[in-house]
Amino acid sequence: MILKVPTNPKPGLKPLPDEADAPAVAKPLVVRMAQAKPAMADRRTRILEAATRRFAEHGFEATTVRQIADDVSILSGSLYHHFASKEAMLHEIVRDTAETMRDNVVRISQAPVDAEHRLTALILLELGEMTRNQQVHAILSNDRKLFRQRQEFAYVMQAKREAYHAWCATLQDGIDAQLFKSSLDFYLTISTIIRMLSAAADWYQNEESYMSRPLGPYTLDGVIDFHLEFTLSAVRLPARTSAPIPRQECEELARFIG
Repeated sequence: MILKVPTNPKPGLKPLPDEADAPAVAKPLVVRMAQAKPAMADRRTRILEAATRRFAEHGFEATTVRQIADDVSILSGSLYHHFASKEAMLHEIVRDTAETMRDNVVRISQAPVDAEHRLTALILLELGEMTRNQQVHAILSNDRKLFRQRQEFAYVMQAKREAYHAWCATLQDGIDAQLFKSSLDFYLTISTIIRMLSAAADWYQNEESYMSRPLGPYTLDGVIDFHLEFTLSAVRLPARTSAPIPRQECEELARFIG
């Protein structure tokens, strides 16, 4: 005998639901946590970007946590899920740049080439990095009083001191090799060069008015060449002021390593 399977279910019984009609099953906790991590990381990055813009433009002290939170469309309280304080954000923004820049300056100052090549490479490094990472370098420059006064930022001042001594050693080697003037005041020379390069990076990145001129907009290469010639003319012995500028030979040495 062949049993026939009824085509209709018995009264009171419901057919099995199609897969599309099945209720959604909650994802396991570990899956939800894994999916949340990229979102948390993205929000943390956006917070740091907003803080960097604010600190560079208005200064650390004048910037509030609420302003940073508003910039990324979150509540101020939610920001503290990512950073314990405004100072914690500043640490994360400046630490790597300050210490890595110091490492590159020291590396160049110890290179087995003459002092003029090392000075040229230092200028290329500083102006290139100040332009590429202009906002962080603006914070390091504009908030230097804060970094001097607060012990928790001692590593910033230590990195600046070590970089300064590397610049001094390069100038002294140039004097000893009769490449540079013996009358150079190291502090005035180095601080003037650094502030001049910082100002150049700032206007090149942020001031559109400086980009307009009859000969066409300034190029970064043109700005670099100007500051190389200006600086070397100021430190060279008078008999050497017209000597070629060794930019091309120094490009590889000046390459930022970080």
